[in-house]
Amino acid sequence: MEVARLPLSASHRGKLISAGYTTLASLSSISPSDLARDLKVPESEAFEMLKVAKLGCGLEQPDKHTAIVNGAQTAWDILNEEKLLTRITTSCADLDKILGGGINCKEVTEIGGVPGIGKTQLGYGCFFFSQSMCILLLLFSRALNAYSF
Repeated sequence: MEVARLPLSASHRGKLISAGYTTLASLSSISPSDLARDLKVPESEAFEMLKVAKLGCGLEQPDKHTAIVNGAQTAWDILNEEKLLTRITTSCADLDKILGGGINCKEVTEIGGVPGIGKTQLGYGCFFFSQSMCILLLLFSRALNAYSF
């Protein structure tokens, strides 16, 4: 659906279109404060515009801090979330450096190449390293519990 068809005032539709917001998809991941800054309008007006857009999509009412699509995240949120991910070392400092500190948990990392270069060995090494860390933590926590009595 296009912004031009939303039940907004002509001035609001014009501001949205001139700022580059021509479809509901373009409004899908923006917060009211960001929209207010882009359109140079008060945040309350931006919130009302997003509410009308969300109702035009047939979605529930937005709140003042969320985007129009449920589960939408800003690039900043995604970057900060990625920084918190646990990384598994490959036991090769150069490869870990290329991968940004190791292989991220909760992500797919594809290792390719010709036969015989060690893809399987790398996979086994990462698996056993990650499992040994879990076992060490488990043994350490049991040892602490044994001494807590």
